[in-house]
Amino acid sequence: MGMTTSTSTPTYTTGQRDLAKRTGKFAYEARAFVRRKPKTIASLGDCRRLVRASGEIGSSYLRADQAMSKEEFLLGMASCCKEARQAGHWLRLLDDNLDEKCKTMHAGLVQESTELEKIFGAIVQKVRAKKKAE
Repeated sequence: MGMTTSTSTPTYTTGQRDLAKRTGKFAYEARAFVRRKPKTIASLGDCRRLVRASGEIGSSYLRADQAMSKEEFLLGMASCCKEARQAGHWLRLLDDNLDEKCKTMHAGLVQESTELEKIFGAIVQKVRAKKKAE
């Protein structure tokens, strides 16, 4: 799963392409939310951290997809899960002072960060269970 061929061409399946697109879309939408959110001294640092965590989910996924070993793949997926959890944390801290459009964007981002965390967490659990069975 996600391993590369000898020519370093990713062996994507439809689900993997969808997940790569989904993580990219999440990062893009997090940035759109940050641009729209009213800025306060308290929110500036949280916005920076949200932008970093949201981008790191996709970055970690791409690294994991190119992994040369199951261990490296597992570490990458665990990193995706951690970053999704952190993005959700920063989003929860940024839930004040929002107009209606921002509230809608925020709710969608919170839901997506939770779903991404669950997806990557399930992948980690599946790979760990498979490793134990070997």
